[in-house]
Amino acid sequence: MRTFSRANWQEAQALWREGEFSDEWKPYRHEAAMRGMLYPPTGTKYDGWDEDEPSQRAVLIRAIRETPQALHLAIARSHTWSQVIAILLGQRDAAAEDSRFVDRVEVGHIESAATLKSILDRIGQS
Repeated sequence: MRTFSRANWQEAQALWREGEFSDEWKPYRHEAAMRGMLYPPTGTKYDGWDEDEPSQRAVLIRAIRETPQALHLAIARSHTWSQVIAILLGQRDAAAEDSRFVDRVEVGHIESAATLKSILDRIGQS
């Protein structure tokens, strides 16, 4: 386990205060500190998720608000904010792929139903 000096702790606490992190960060901040992530993630409170390369902070605040359970699990499996981000983005990409698969299956069913209807219409006309 990595150890930190009192000076590290105080420096990290000052950075969290200066970064103006809202109260919604508190449980995640505590969990992260218990895993060795004393320092806040990179970025500012003004960073947006929709930027070409969102900051760690932007990715994390979105996870806090939209997928808090996934964030808890990612922190529990990580020792750095970069690892947390990698897990969250991997889950997002997997969910997007699952969604695309479901869309393809639904389109396939619609096309199959249209084909069947066409066949039945032709039989009915004969």
